[in-house]
Amino acid sequence: MAGPPVGLGVLVSVDIKEDRIEDFLKAMRVDALGSRDKSLDPGCLRFDVLRSREVPNRFFFYEAYTGADTHAQHRETAHFKVWGDFKATGAVEKQEVVKLDTASIPGGWAFQADSAPSSRARSAVFVTADIKADRIDDFLKVMEVDVTKSRDKALDPGCLRFDLLRYQEQPNRFMFYEAYLDDDTAAQHKTTDHYKAWADFKASGGVESQTVLKAEAASIPGGWGFQASVAQVGSIEMPLLGFGTYKVGALPASASGATDAPPPPSGPEVCNQVIKDALQTGYRMFDCAQFYMNEAWIGDAWRAAGVPRESLFFSSKVWNDTIYKGPDAVKAQVDKALAELQCGYIDLMLVHWPVPGKHVAAYNALRECKAAGKVKEIGISNYTIEDYEELKAAGAFGNAGADRPTMNQIEVNPLLFRKKTIGFFKQEGVHVQSYRGLMNGPKAWEHPAVKEVSTEIGRTPSQVLGRFLVQQGISHVPKASAASRMAQNAEVFGFELSAAQMEKLSGLTTPEALENFKALYAKCIWRDTPQAGDPLLGERTLAEPAVNLHSQRPPLGTCSAAGFPQEA
Repeated sequence: MAGPPVGLGVLVSVDIKEDRIEDFLKAMRVDALGSRDKSLDPGCLRFDVLRSREVPNRFFFYEAYTGADTHAQHRETAHFKVWGDFKATGAVEKQEVVKLDTASIPGGWAFQADSAPSSRARSAVFVTADIKADRIDDFLKVMEVDVTKSRDKALDPGCLRFDLLRYQEQPNRFMFYEAYLDDDTAAQHKTTDHYKAWADFKASGGVESQTVLKAEAASIPGGWGFQASVAQVGSIEMPLLGFGTYKVGALPASASGATDAPPPPSGPEVCNQVIKDALQTGYRMFDCAQFYMNEAWIGDAWRAAGVPRESLFFSSKVWNDTIYKGPDAVKAQVDKALAELQCGYIDLMLVHWPVPGKHVAAYNALRECKAAGKVKEIGISNYTIEDYEELKAAGAFGNAGADRPTMNQIEVNPLLFRKKTIGFFKQEGVHVQSYRGLMNGPKAWEHPAVKEVSTEIGRTPSQVLGRFLVQQGISHVPKASAASRMAQNAEVFGFELSAAQMEKLSGLTTPEALENFKALYAKCIWRDTPQAGDPLLGERTLAEPAVNLHSQRPPLGTCSAAGFPQEA
């Protein structure tokens, strides 16, 4: 998908002293992740760190900015200072900088806007080509074909990125930045018709000279080197876009609306078809739960589809009745989920609701499952700040925070956008995942603000709502029964919402919506336990940071009389 013009692109090559490479990577992780955060570095369009495949202590930074002014702003940030301080220690043996842009390439196709679905770029190249001055127009026509078709997953499935940039000081010199899953898919690219267009142009004598630098990001620990549409959840990566499995083939007895709404189609055949369609659409993360009553069917479905386990991400959640029974029941449920999903290990296991007096023990049981290798990471769902702080005070985060919750799954959408809560967990380093990101479906999509943004950018309401989430790093797990709707919901990475549109959508939460949330929370923390219907036990003093999501954490605020945070 074509993106905004790059007013200034920078390719930096650095040789690092061998005994300082580990320190270098620590510094660059801060710089790269900070640069990708729109709240910290709004003019940065791309920041990749790759390693030379030919000189092991040589690294490349590929940076793209809207213009020279936003690049200058980047150099004033705290994350850039971390890199600057590292350089000042004398650990950089050599540095070269090349300045480029796409703004001088007509048509707006040269820069790829959306991030790749994977950070595992095992094969990347920077190709520099000097084009004969009288052949530049022909070259650009050919490259438009090669670049745009390389981004088409149906034609070139292993290509993660393909940008074309122009040297600012040498107008006939161009750079291709290409990234692939691995060497095999890079080789497959060279068998395509769109690559042949470029090869034919070269054969015609239009290229005066060409150099190739080979690089990769796979050997950079932690998976952060290559910018992708994934979230870092503790030690593992999770796709920012997943598939929700609530009410897929089964309807829990205490499900919201279960008694006053027509039930969806049910049974293992229904579940099998939905999961099969989701996999064919491209979904690889599946949001599962004990409460959903369909994990065994999901296990059968993905196994029948023949998709490799290592390409999938499964999250699951332990339900209230099990949490209430205690740690042994929680550990038994993890074993049951493993058996039903047939997945060998669970990527992420969550406590579904913070059942009062019980959830800390449940979380500690998940810590034991993590230590046993049954689950890779653990987290929480529907937690307020105070529930999280209760875990912390009980010592459930472990030594040096090794068992800190990696994710909190909560309802997030424009009609329930709890800025303070989202901001708090962001500052704590806990990833936020949204459920009910599409609100309550088509009826809610008629909201004037949603319709207005949808019309302005020519996207469906579901795509606007999904983009609203992933653009701010909140993962999104929409569900659908029709393959066409699944595909539509997945198209959230090829465009951006403007700052004004994001502001408009983030300001729709009403006091009534917050009151409804409070009532639902009070109901659901006891749901399906012997204490169902009980009120909250006494009042609590709840703390909230300031409204600004991205500022340093300020003094703690106040709460409502009901013991819930005053959201804004």
